[in-house]
Amino acid sequence: MKIRRVRSANGAVLAAWDPESTAWIDLDAAASKFDTSRRGPWTMDLLTFLASRESGREAAERLMRAAAAEDVARLDDPPPGMPYQPTSLRCFMGWEKHWSQAAHQLVRKNLPILRPAIAAYESVVRRDFRALRPGASFDEHPVYYTGNPLSIVADGEILRWPAYTRQLDFELEFAMIIDRPVLDATEDEGSDAIGGFVVFNDMSARDVQWDEQRNGPFGPVVKTKTFGSSMGSVVVTPDEVLPHLGNLSASVSVNGETWTTTSTSGLRYSPGESIAYASRAENLYPGELFSSGTLPSGCGLELDRWIRPGDALTLEIEAIGSVTNEVGFPGR
Repeated sequence: MKIRRVRSANGAVLAAWDPESTAWIDLDAAASKFDTSRRGPWTMDLLTFLASRESGREAAERLMRAAAAEDVARLDDPPPGMPYQPTSLRCFMGWEKHWSQAAHQLVRKNLPILRPAIAAYESVVRRDFRALRPGASFDEHPVYYTGNPLSIVADGEILRWPAYTRQLDFELEFAMIIDRPVLDATEDEGSDAIGGFVVFNDMSARDVQWDEQRNGPFGPVVKTKTFGSSMGSVVVTPDEVLPHLGNLSASVSVNGETWTTTSTSGLRYSPGESIAYASRAENLYPGELFSSGTLPSGCGLELDRWIRPGDALTLEIEAIGSVTNEVGFPGR
């Protein structure tokens, strides 16, 4: 089921997509007419709705059918916005291919003198140069860094361009919202804790990344990453995503031109494994957000194509949705 938060006369409420009537249905308005017992957190708070799981989706379907039959509570083209405010952000690295392609491009741009030697080595051993591969930990368990949930902007808002970078970049990802607490979870328990999926854009300052990666003690995840990201308006429940997650098509377009097409194929660790790893000796709580890492060929660095101020940027993943933002001007 697809869920989003919308504004109404009663404040922020939830709307669900009804595929039969091809419309968004205001669940709060539908509940006020057909089932007042449902009004409250379930029709207003995303995490409460997600935590209601199958019973909640069945109740929403009943309300949508009733609303569609009487042509009430229908919302035509509601404006985009934030579906909820994450309480934390953990950013995983899901695809080795992305890492390899991005690392090779960083070397090409910043240390071109090394390219012939690296190419010769790789042609002989038939694998990536070791320094351009993920660290050994990636072969042993999921890896992530902790991002800044307060710098996430909504679908439709302007993405700020930090004044300290000349190479702003997008990163095509999906993110998972957990809706129940877990600790020391198994893979199955980690998967079961996921309440929803959303499209995510993890922005990066690539020139700053080169400096932080080579010279900073904490690696390329400080001012390279934490200044901003964005998430889609629509959250999709896992029953519609998990069965197909291994091969969803995805794309990025800039000003209406498709820059790249890719897919979720080749994800190194399952969502359940990633959540389970994050929960080792650590409590995870409803509302925390976990991003997948960048899909292969899902960023400008890999493509050697660069966004500019004023560009309209759209990232889309099949079955999950999209996020669209205008790129701001440096320093504002």
